[in-house]
Amino acid sequence: MRLALPATVWVLAVFAIPTALLLASSVLTYDGADVTGPLTTANYRDLFGNGYFRTVLWDTVWMSVTVGAVCTAAGLLVAHFVVRSGSRWRTAVLLVVVSPLVSSVVVRTYGWLVLLQDDGLVNTILVETGLTGSAVPLIGSEFAVVLGLVHVLLPFAVFTAMSSLQGVDPVLERASRDLGAGPVTTFRRITLPLILPGLIAGFMLTFAISLGAYAAAAVLGGGRVQTLATLVRDRMVVSLEWGQAAAISVVILAVGTVTVSLLLFAGRRARKGAS
Repeated sequence: MRLALPATVWVLAVFAIPTALLLASSVLTYDGADVTGPLTTANYRDLFGNGYFRTVLWDTVWMSVTVGAVCTAAGLLVAHFVVRSGSRWRTAVLLVVVSPLVSSVVVRTYGWLVLLQDDGLVNTILVETGLTGSAVPLIGSEFAVVLGLVHVLLPFAVFTAMSSLQGVDPVLERASRDLGAGPVTTFRRITLPLILPGLIAGFMLTFAISLGAYAAAAVLGGGRVQTLATLVRDRMVVSLEWGQAAAISVVILAVGTVTVSLLLFAGRRARKGAS
């Protein structure tokens, strides 16, 4: 009990108490930054009665699911190459994957801003190769936001997939091929069921982080792509609706918690099926 006390105090100080304060703030009546009234549910009623907020909520969830799916699929391909192939390029590929982690998220996001501008490298290549007749407006699109988030979060998906693949005995795959199964069948029937819990964990991690990500949406969204995170900033700084900002933050927390809980349940079912 005494050994668990420091960890318990740390969890309460860093997670439980701030979360409780956030929940309390979401049901208070605010005038700007000042509490002026009793407990109320008006902040939530105003939010969910607003069609614009429901649209932003759906767009945020959709982009987060897309980021999670792309990261999981790409992470599996990279991890399979690094873990299973005998290529001499494995170390180089792994370094490329790790390299984004040594720089700030803001720096990486602004790097994509330079590349995706109308006169940036991407549009220059598209125009010069004749793929498009003029520059494609990428900044301010959901594609740019998703691309920036995938670049930031891909290493997490790669590492979780690598951990799962390293736990699969290669003898099982060789035995499957010796029995006449091809590479695709071996992966589908042997490898995939065994690494599915790790893939679910990678999706869960990338989805949860992208759900509340701010920098990519604020920079690459160009003010035209709104997410829940940028909406919190607008409510806090622009319109000074602190109660609604807290309520939006609680919505982010609730959506992430429900999704992660469902994915954890799916992961447990997958582990039982694999065993």
